[in-house]
Amino acid sequence: MLQSVKKKLKDNRFVHTLWSDFRNRHHNVIIEKEQYEYEKRALEMGLSLEEESAQIVFQRLRDRLATRGISWPPDPAGRDLHIVFCTTKSNELEQANIPPELERIVKVTCYYVDRRWKNPNQDRLRERTFVDRDLPVFLEQIAKESPVDIVLSYLSGSSISRDTIIRINDMGIATFLFHQDDRLYFRGRKIGDQWTGPADVCASYDLNLTNCPKSLIKYRVEGGNALFWPSAANRDFCVPRDLPFEYDVSFIGAKYGVRSSLVHYLKSNGIHVECFGPGWKNGRVSDDRMIDIYSKSRINLGISYVGYSSYQCLKGRDFEVPMCGALYLTSMNEDLGRVYRIGEEIAVYTDFQDCLRQIGKLLADPDRCARMRSAVREAGLRRHTREIRVRALLECKASVPDPSADTI
Repeated sequence: MLQSVKKKLKDNRFVHTLWSDFRNRHHNVIIEKEQYEYEKRALEMGLSLEEESAQIVFQRLRDRLATRGISWPPDPAGRDLHIVFCTTKSNELEQANIPPELERIVKVTCYYVDRRWKNPNQDRLRERTFVDRDLPVFLEQIAKESPVDIVLSYLSGSSISRDTIIRINDMGIATFLFHQDDRLYFRGRKIGDQWTGPADVCASYDLNLTNCPKSLIKYRVEGGNALFWPSAANRDFCVPRDLPFEYDVSFIGAKYGVRSSLVHYLKSNGIHVECFGPGWKNGRVSDDRMIDIYSKSRINLGISYVGYSSYQCLKGRDFEVPMCGALYLTSMNEDLGRVYRIGEEIAVYTDFQDCLRQIGKLLADPDRCARMRSAVREAGLRRHTREIRVRALLECKASVPDPSADTI
C-alpha cells in the first residue's frame, strides 16, 4: 500500500516538480557554498585558483613518492607493472569498461568490496571497518606472487580510512584515487569521523584524479595532489552495432530532477523520446541492451547536470555513447570543449528550447549525423580509452590530448 502511494506521488507531475525544485535549490546551495569556502581558504593559504599544469602535478607526485623510495614513472625491472583496481561494486559495466583496458598495458588484480563484504545491508561504517582490515591483507597476499606497484582506487571516505591508505603507502605502493562525484559530494555526509567523499582521505592518497576541474582546488586545500582525469570507455565493449534505427531520440538514466521536465517538454513539442532506466516505464536495461539502444537511436540525449543541481560536469556517458559511434546531443558545459570538437564530433544544447531546435536540425540532416557518428568513434579511439588515460599517468602527461590539435 505504502509503495503504491509513493509511486503515485512520484508519477504526479505537480508533486514531482515541487520535489525537484526543492532538491535543485538544496544541491545548488551545497555546490555554491562548498566551492566558495574552498576558494576562500585557497586564497588565504596563498594558493592560486588557476588549474595547475600536469608537469607541476607530476613533479609533486615524484617528490612525494621519492620519500618512500618509489620512482615515477615506475620501473618494474623486467616484470609487468601490477595495478590493483579497487572499487565498491562489481557491476557489469564497470567490469567491462575498466579492467580489460588496463590489462592492455599492465597486470591487473581487482578488489571488489561487494564480493568480499558479505553483509551489504549493514551500515557503511561497518563496511569501512571491514575494508580497513581486509584490503591490506589482500594486498599482502597477492604481493607474494606479484609485487603490487599501484592501487587505483574508487574508495573514498565512506569506504576506507586515512590510516589504511597510509598503511598501503608504507607497503611501497603508489595510491591513486579517482572520483566522479566531487562537484557535489566532495564532502558528502559524516560517517563516524570521516566525510563520505574524498575530502578527508585525499591527502593520504598520492594522487587524486577528478573529472571536474572546478574540484581541483578543493583537493589542494585539503593537502591533496590532484589532476584532471575525465572518464573514458572500453573500445571493445562500447562498439558500433549494425542495427536499424528504432528511436528518433533516446535517453538512458534514472528519472529525476530536470531530466523528467526536459523529456516532458520535448514530447509536448512533438518529439518522441524513448527513456530507459529507474523511474521510466521501460525500467532498467542490461548493459548489453544499452549498447544496442545507442546504435538504434538517431540521437542519444545527454543530460549532464550534477544531482538535482543546475551545475554540470563530465559524465561517463559522455564517453560511452560516442565510443559506440552513436550520435550524442548533450547539455553544454565548459569542459566538453576540452575533450571533443563541438559540432563536429558531438552536438550540444543550452536550454530546453535549444535542445528542441538542435534535435530538429539533426533529424533533418542525416548526412551530417553520419559524419558525426564516424568522427566521434575515431575521436574516442584516439583520445578517450582507459588505456590512454593510464598511459598518460605512467608517462607523466596531460590526461586528454587537445581535441583542437588532434589530427587523424
